[in-house]
Amino acid sequence: MAYDFFPKTKKELTDKISTYDAEVKSDLVLLFEHLKESFPKVETPINLDLSKRASANISRAVEQDTNIKKIKDGSGITKVSIKFGNGSSGNRGKNNRGNLFEPQYADALLKWYAGEPVTDRLMLESIEHLDKCYNLRATKSMKVDVVGGENTKRPLYFTPKIGLTNPKGSGTDIGKSVTDITLIKDNGDEVYLSLKMGNTVTFFNVGIRTILSPNDIQTYSIKNPNGKKLLKLFGIDEKLFCDVFNGKLKKGIVKSTRPDATNMKSLMETGIGEGYHIIHKVSGKVISKKMDKAALRKASLVSTCKVYYGGKTGTGKRIDMEMESATYKFKLNIRDTQGKDGYPTRMMCDFSYK
Repeated sequence: MAYDFFPKTKKELTDKISTYDAEVKSDLVLLFEHLKESFPKVETPINLDLSKRASANISRAVEQDTNIKKIKDGSGITKVSIKFGNGSSGNRGKNNRGNLFEPQYADALLKWYAGEPVTDRLMLESIEHLDKCYNLRATKSMKVDVVGGENTKRPLYFTPKIGLTNPKGSGTDIGKSVTDITLIKDNGDEVYLSLKMGNTVTFFNVGIRTILSPNDIQTYSIKNPNGKKLLKLFGIDEKLFCDVFNGKLKKGIVKSTRPDATNMKSLMETGIGEGYHIIHKVSGKVISKKMDKAALRKASLVSTCKVYYGGKTGTGKRIDMEMESATYKFKLNIRDTQGKDGYPTRMMCDFSYK
């Protein structure tokens, strides 16, 4: 069962609890009437789990104006235990896709909002941080929509700078494009959660097959201007690049380069973005991080780049690029991620925390 009975009138309440113990029934009526009198604008001041007869949730809509002791003293109840919680009034979004962490986290959010215990301490701490950032406790209703399976594509663009497109927003405000769980508050405001798992995860993963084609690589002639621009961005030598993917590199080569500052700023800012909140489950903790303009500025400013031809081992058909900002260590790579023919299909940007 759950806290899913929301009486609007005294009659609704008394009809539903007619079989309850007399003292419990009396307390629930006293509680309801006290809250209705004190907060007449709150339509459903309590919600009940009918399997837990001697307990009740108090709507979070009144939490900022009172406390549990005042409610107990004002109503005179002695037999019913009370706590703040908004109950589970069908506020789960219609979608339920993505990885296992997403529905688990969504369920934890719903339990916390309903006033039910969240047994996972790490999840609870991150939810409490979300509450501090977005004042979730004050919203009279909250829908939790799991949308992680949508996988919105954000391809590269090259004019006037290099960056990632934002099909569901503008500029670096990419919340709608990267959300895995969307929280919808009673006033229509939305909070976009990007859920991640593991010690090294991805900010972006973009296709490059059309701009760095197998034919151009095989002929050692990168003709596509966007392909040339992308390699120049990282200071990648075109001949060595072609050697790697043609299997001609005799041994691994590592070079430090200074990227094109303007284009790199554009790539990293649009790739990382803002307007969302990271919930990152790693070994022993759940990181909760608000990605706003200040966080983005700190995260996206990088300096030198280390280019590994042949990857870290020097023997792979890949190029790895490593950079750091004040917040993250970035590892980008260009490689065949689909096992087609060894020629590159995508560029990925992984990150870990410093």
